[in-house]
Amino acid sequence: MRGKRALREVVPHSRRAGIRRLYNRVTWRLYVGRRVACNCCGGRFWRFQSWTDASGESRQMCPRCGSLGRHRTDWLFLTKHPELLAGPKRLLHVAPEDCLERCLRRIPTISYLSADYDARTAMERMDITDIRYPDGSFDAIICNHVLEHVTDDMRALRELFRVLRHQGWALLQAPIDETRAKTFEDPSVTDPRERERIFGQYDHVRIYGRDYAERLSEVGFSVARDDFIRSVAQDVIDRYGLDQRESVYLVRKA
Repeated sequence: MRGKRALREVVPHSRRAGIRRLYNRVTWRLYVGRRVACNCCGGRFWRFQSWTDASGESRQMCPRCGSLGRHRTDWLFLTKHPELLAGPKRLLHVAPEDCLERCLRRIPTISYLSADYDARTAMERMDITDIRYPDGSFDAIICNHVLEHVTDDMRALRELFRVLRHQGWALLQAPIDETRAKTFEDPSVTDPRERERIFGQYDHVRIYGRDYAERLSEVGFSVARDDFIRSVAQDVIDRYGLDQRESVYLVRKA
């Protein structure tokens, strides 16, 4: 565990996705089988890779495209609601995940733009607290597990609201601690190791609580929390390695 933590601190964030991609490209055939499947890339495997995140929790990663359970859950939600991706759409994908990017790029009616604070991980460098696009530039936005890294998340949410067109939608996912009524943050904590101790990850700056939806609506979004995963059959959850804790926060600019 200490070795993995040290490796994360040494390897820049912008290079990690490339390293994982290269590793998966070399090793994914070792996992080919029929017991589990990835709904993002369509691969079938005898098991998923076991991947330990920065908080020390074990996750099920697709050996080929690198999707985690939450990504497969999010993509299942989107495929269950095809109207969200139907018709010509200009879509902004913030801090893009490879597995979802590939799915979205396959849809011919979507004009896709990925953006990140590090241009090496996306098509364009972008600070989501200062988005250099006019009001209403995008029909849809996907921003998953980003806001907990952003010092001024409310400013970022206002910017996302501004560049979303009227009646547009956004998928704004974040890790939620359901035991907390209110979001906890402490700007005075700047040391990475102290952040890891307090927030669970060295590059997190807050822990969202059950008031997450309120924070989204505070900037003007109409918020719908969807716990559809609770109605999915257990054999489907097991086969696709879905994350049963992943509530979907779909917001609209009404």
